[in-house]
Amino acid sequence: MHKSKHIALVVYYWPPSGGSGVQRWLFFANAWAKSGMQLTVFVPLRPRVSEVDETLLEKLDSRINIIAVKGWEPLSKSKSPIAENIGINKGFKNQFFRWIRANFFIPDARVFWAKAACKRLTNKHGLTPFDVVITSGPPHSIHKVGLETKNKLGVSWIADFRDPWTGFFQNNSLPMLKPIKLTHQKQERNVVTQADAVVVTAPSLASAFYRYNTNTYCMTNGFERILQQTTAAPHGLVYAGSLKAQQNPKALWSAIAELLQENDTFRAEFSLELYGQLSKAVKEDIHAFGIETHVKHMGYQSKSEIDKRLPNAKALLLLGINMPNTENVIHGKLFEYMATQRPILAIGPRPSDMEQLFTAHKLGIYATFDEKAIIKNTLLQWFSDKELLSEKANIDQFKRANIAKDYLNLILSIS
Repeated sequence: MHKSKHIALVVYYWPPSGGSGVQRWLFFANAWAKSGMQLTVFVPLRPRVSEVDETLLEKLDSRINIIAVKGWEPLSKSKSPIAENIGINKGFKNQFFRWIRANFFIPDARVFWAKAACKRLTNKHGLTPFDVVITSGPPHSIHKVGLETKNKLGVSWIADFRDPWTGFFQNNSLPMLKPIKLTHQKQERNVVTQADAVVVTAPSLASAFYRYNTNTYCMTNGFERILQQTTAAPHGLVYAGSLKAQQNPKALWSAIAELLQENDTFRAEFSLELYGQLSKAVKEDIHAFGIETHVKHMGYQSKSEIDKRLPNAKALLLLGINMPNTENVIHGKLFEYMATQRPILAIGPRPSDMEQLFTAHKLGIYATFDEKAIIKNTLLQWFSDKELLSEKANIDQFKRANIAKDYLNLILSIS
C-alpha cells in the first residue's frame, strides 16, 4: 500500500460531461482513490460542454471530493453549438466572434474560470495542504492554475496535455494574429519548463516537450476492458465521437457513393452509423454525395450504449485531422476501438503516431485523406466478405488500470 498523498486535480471536463477525456480522468481518479490516495477535484459549476453523459456519474467513487467552482465564461448562457469544437461557421457575425475569441481570450475562453479555480485551490490548500497539483488541458488556461500555485505555494505540479497547445488544430483553425501566436508559444514554454513533470498522450509531443523538460512522459489514453460481441453476425461500419469540419473525409464519401452504384453486394451489406455531433460541412457533403440512405447520423449516445454497439459492428471507422502538423494527436476513441477486437479503418495524416500504433498492434488499415483507392478497396473487401477477423497484438499495455499505476508512481516520485 502506498503512503497516502493529497492530490488536487483541476479539470474542465468532468462527469456528467461526456467524451474520452472525461473518461480518462474519471478512471484515473477512481483508481487512485481505491489505492488510498486523497483526491480533491476542481471542476466548473456550470461548464459549457457539447456532450452530456449522466451515466458516468454512477461510476464516480464516493471518496473523491468534488469542488464545483463558479467562474465567468463568455457565452456561458448561450444555447447555440460550440462552433469552435465542431466546425467553422461562415458569415460576418460568426467570423467576428471567432476573431475576438482568437485574439482576446488567451490561451482560451476558459481563462477567467481558471482564475476562479486557482483562488479556490489556494484557499483549500491553506486548510488541507496538497502534496501535488495536476492540471489537465485542453482547455490549456487550466495550466495557469498549476503555474501560479507552484510559484506561490511551492506545491509539486504535473502539467497534463491530453492534446497539444500551440499545435492544437483548433487553435490553428482560428484567425489568430502573429503576436498572439507568439504569446501562446511563450506561455506554453513557461508551463512546460516550470512543471515538475509533464505528461502527454502521444510520443511525438513527448519528444517535442522533452527538449524543454526532461521529466516529460507519454501516458496514452486507454481502454477499461475488452468489449464482448453479443450478436451472431456483426454488421455495419461505426464511427463514435464528434466529427469536426477538420476531419471531413471527402474521399470516403466519394468511395461510398461509387461502391453503392457499382456493387450490388456492397449496397446490400454496407451501412455507416455516425454517433456524436457532426459539423455542418460533414452533413452537407453526405447529402451532396447522395449517400444518406446508407450513412446515418445516430446522435450522441452514452458510453454505456456505445460500448454495446462497438463490438457488434463489422468494422470501425477512425478519423484523424486533415491539417498539417497533427501527427502528435492520438484520438482517445482509438483505444476504445482496440477493446472491441474489430478491424479499424483509419483515415488520418502521415506521418502520424496513430499510424505507428496501427502497424505495431495490427489494428487494421490506415490511409491518408487523399488515398481514395485504399479506402475504396478496403470497404469493398470488408463488406463483401461474410466475416472479418481481427487479431490485435500486444494491447494489454493500453489497459487504463496499467496506465493509472504508472501515473501514480510518477505522482509519488515527485511529491
